[in-house]
Amino acid sequence: MTAPAASTRRLMTARIGAVVWPSFFAAGVATSVFFAVVDPVELATITWARLPVTRGAGYTLGFFMFWTCTFASSAFTAWLASGAPQDDDAG
Repeated sequence: MTAPAASTRRLMTARIGAVVWPSFFAAGVATSVFFAVVDPVELATITWARLPVTRGAGYTLGFFMFWTCTFASSAFTAWLASGAPQDDDAG
């Protein structure tokens, strides 16, 4: 692998990590706080009365729901922070 390709790969890995890791952490915190108040089995009986949902499945679904939301938020923030593409030919 050439030096520019390795540098580009490291930069892309850093950008992905800067989105995935904070969103994972925030989803863990949100899941903990939410399920400290709400029982997933009771929530399932209110929302999906005909579908039997175990407590573990409720925690898992909740975590991935929160991770999806926080990932979208982090990705949008990274996209906004990247700014407009630079046009090297302008000027």
